Amino acid sequence: MTTSVVSMGLFVAAPLTATAAGDKAEVDARIYATDRDAGYVQPTAWGEKPNPLYYGDPPKAGRWDGTPQPSETLPAGVTEAQVMKAGTVISAENFDKVKDMYFEGKRVGDMITENTEWMIREKNLKINTRHSEFIEMDPKYMQATIDGKDKVTFDPATREVGNWTAGMFFDPQDILKTFDEKTQTSSDPHAGDKLIWNLRSPTYGATMDLRHISWVFLDAHEGIERIQRWWARRYYMEGRLDGGPVSEGDGTIMQKTVLVAIYPQDIKGIGIFSTRYNDPSAKTPDDVFAYLKSVRRARRLSGNAWMDPIGGTVQLYDDWDIWDAVPTKYKDVTLKGKRWMFAIAHAPLMTVDLRYKNTREEFPAVDMDNAPHFFPAPQVQWEPREVWHIEGTPPDEHPYSKKVVYMEVDYPRPYQGEAYDKNGKFWKTFIFQNRADIGDDGYKAIMPVVGHTIDWKAEFSTTWSSNMKANPEGVEEQDVSLKTLIALAR
Repeated sequence: MTTSVVSMGLFVAAPLTATAAGDKAEVDARIYATDRDAGYVQPTAWGEKPNPLYYGDPPKAGRWDGTPQPSETLPAGVTEAQVMKAGTVISAENFDKVKDMYFEGKRVGDMITENTEWMIREKNLKINTRHSEFIEMDPKYMQATIDGKDKVTFDPATREVGNWTAGMFFDPQDILKTFDEKTQTSSDPHAGDKLIWNLRSPTYGATMDLRHISWVFLDAHEGIERIQRWWARRYYMEGRLDGGPVSEGDGTIMQKTVLVAIYPQDIKGIGIFSTRYNDPSAKTPDDVFAYLKSVRRARRLSGNAWMDPIGGTVQLYDDWDIWDAVPTKYKDVTLKGKRWMFAIAHAPLMTVDLRYKNTREEFPAVDMDNAPHFFPAPQVQWEPREVWHIEGTPPDEHPYSKKVVYMEVDYPRPYQGEAYDKNGKFWKTFIFQNRADIGDDGYKAIMPVVGHTIDWKAEFSTTWSSNMKANPEGVEEQDVSLKTLIALAR
């Protein structure tokens, strides 16, 4: 697809006033100036102990009352003098000093993956640390998992699922019971498949509104190259927990997505409308229509569009939430282990600031000022999260030979990922900033709001930011359709 270079001058200009009616309404509605303050974090825990049915007992999903949890007990022989303080910024300058210190009971170096250590030592990644904090997934979603798990079927021969209604397909607490901490293996050979099936349940709510989503094209040496603005929305046809029907339609469709470029002018109108079918075998390809400006018509694309790049970015459609495909599209999916890692679970509430449109300040969660220009901003904080380490082997025609995702243990929220080329060499990094959101209907969702997709071969990133919203009021199925794509494209 064609891309357009935006004048570098736009990104160093004085703050601009949003003039479009929609932009102005958003600016007037909520301004989170504190998001720019170092150490600012929106609270998500209020002193109430997490439900052990959903989060285990004792829970390990972050501090829920501001005090250390049982999982933070220091190993024998470790003293308080060896404890790293919250707020420490891990960098190349101090990594060798802090790696053998402890934070929330875990050795600091053990919470940093090999590739993350490489980015710290060689690529100027800095990790601003904070204490973990419990984030509650909507109780309706968690209870739906409990209520439906005994009905869900899994065929080991085909890796297909059936009889799912809402919530997660499989209860992570049950998978934890199969997991051996010493060997880092599960007695269930299909635990990896089951966890990725969970990722395909609608954790964002019934509708995902990627409000104000923009991709910024960032060169590791030169910085900002260009910007693309898009309109994007995904409507789930199943597993809906917004107070209406749990399932809409005839049961053949899983989800519908519209993604269309709205800026700059030379790509305005380029976009897709996709329908993913409810076929656990993944043999039914997604229906994907692309709008072609030259003929002012929408045309169906091939069934392999799910592994194509989004626009001119380095992110594939399969990288939508680090891992967008159902597990049966992959040759195999394997649970490689469980670990603690520093991750971004409390991203800023505002990640696209329309008060500063077309300046660097518009994207406060991305560090565009310091090389390599595409890592999280200094005030964005990382915290210990317990995650599953899952690896998948894509089909032969896929650009990757392997994909890795690190995903929250208690519910499917990916934090980081990796992609490897056909020679098995490390190629891409995915660092996703996540935060809690309350939908217009009160639904509690946990969602990504910034996605750093970094191509290390090209030393280039297309990093997206969005003020994502769960369950926006008034959105219905017909609002995410081919007609929607055509109307926006024209």
